[in-house]
Amino acid sequence: MTGIAGETVIGLEEYLEGGPRRRVIDAAAALFRKRGFNAVSMTEVAQAVGLSKPGLYHHWPGKEALLLAIVGITSELLLRQLEDSRRAPGDPAARMRAFMRSRLEVVAQYQDLFTVTWQERAILSSAGFARLASAAERYREGVRQLIDEAKSAGLIRADIDTHLLMLALDGMTGWAYFWYREEGALRPGQIGDAFWDMLVQGVGGAPA
Repeated sequence: MTGIAGETVIGLEEYLEGGPRRRVIDAAAALFRKRGFNAVSMTEVAQAVGLSKPGLYHHWPGKEALLLAIVGITSELLLRQLEDSRRAPGDPAARMRAFMRSRLEVVAQYQDLFTVTWQERAILSSAGFARLASAAERYREGVRQLIDEAKSAGLIRADIDTHLLMLALDGMTGWAYFWYREEGALRPGQIGDAFWDMLVQGVGGAPA
């Protein structure tokens, strides 16, 4: 199945089910993350998954198609994470905490995909970049709605600027693709809890 400019489309459900196309995407993402998109050849991707180069090209017309697939899956992962957070049980504060935890968890679990998406987004085609930007805005609008629900419930101060808080949450969690290390002392969910507690409780000490 093809989409924009010959890209090969793979939806999130197919990716999560596994199979040969996921193996190609994961192998490509690991190589792109380690060495950069421009430095990796399709021959190397084929070798990483035990395919011949013609066999790889039978399903993927080129590296650009792989990059677009990675970007598309990353966007879908985040949108699903957001919707799962909005359906989480409890009050708006519990849903905000669930959002922080799950955002860190999904970025950590699919760190290769997120790293490639954010490191290589500048080389996307105009159509691919526009699609990424559209998904990002849908995501940010959903986060703003979560914040507004918490404000309406009196759990976040009414004078807090919703857009600025959304940007703060995005910055705190989004850069995890760069700094998170699996060997660290804290798990992603624990980091999400800590971030949320810092925001809610503040970090300032008692005045001297």
